[in-house]
Amino acid sequence: MFQLYKSRDFSLFFKDTFAFIKMHGKHFFKNYLIVNGLFLAILIAMNYIAFSSIAEMDAQGLLDEANQRALLEYIKRNSDAFITYGILYLIVSIIFGVLAFAYVPFYFKLYEKHKGPNFSSKEVVKELMDNIGKLFKFILVTILISIPLLIAFSIVVFIMAITIIGFPFIIFIIALLSLFFHSSLMEYLKTEDKGVFDCYGYSIQLCFDRFFHSIGAVGIFMLIIIIFQYVISFIQGTILYFLGVSVLDSPTYLSDLNKTSIIFIVAFLLQIIVSLINYLNSAILQIHEAIVYYGLKEDRENIHTQDTIDTIGRN
Repeated sequence: MFQLYKSRDFSLFFKDTFAFIKMHGKHFFKNYLIVNGLFLAILIAMNYIAFSSIAEMDAQGLLDEANQRALLEYIKRNSDAFITYGILYLIVSIIFGVLAFAYVPFYFKLYEKHKGPNFSSKEVVKELMDNIGKLFKFILVTILISIPLLIAFSIVVFIMAITIIGFPFIIFIIALLSLFFHSSLMEYLKTEDKGVFDCYGYSIQLCFDRFFHSIGAVGIFMLIIIIFQYVISFIQGTILYFLGVSVLDSPTYLSDLNKTSIIFIVAFLLQIIVSLINYLNSAILQIHEAIVYYGLKEDRENIHTQDTIDTIGRN
């Protein structure tokens, strides 16, 4: 079994993240796709439909500045379809976003409860349904907290962006915000006696315990994922270029291809694979943040040490 509660330094945050993925990655991602797969597939399909519609409008010249009146007429004629599609897309996006965001905390909660990956996707879904009210309470409070936080965050990022010295450190501000929200949710879902604000207060304390180790680890891990995604996009673009698709500004390029051609099939499959990789990368980042959370929690509460002492006492 992988040891969750463990005092970790900067290098161990990375080492243990990859160790967990190596040990339990198959179980984690299999259940991730089962729990989130349906809404992920719907979202990818709806993205393609939306991009195709935009490409069709562009082909008709409706997106040109000179044809704004024609664009307004087109939207007016199809307003019911646009509104219906927009509402459905929003609902699917919210459901998938909530599931993807909550999956990792619930997975680790069950992992801790069962002392290993001895559970199925049904138990993850059951845990999710049993805590759906608690989860939405957290989301509502998070929305309220996020408004002043994001304003302050935007000001800080703007100041850093216009300075040569500060610009490279923007990623660590993003890492602090990401770890703050993720640790709060992890703490809230695994405890019964703490409210949302208590968990946010606790998360702030965790984030500033060994601040440079934890925020540095999350920030650098984010950079690794960003670089990896650029590499994947480059490979995708290279393959399509050799297939004769020279423009890859957005997924709208699919609408310009013959829908029955081999090139379209390859391009569409590549788009699905790249989208899936991006979502899985987000899950991997959450795994890393969970490892950081358990490490910081162990440093603050000595949970593993106390459990070891209790076990020795019982023996």
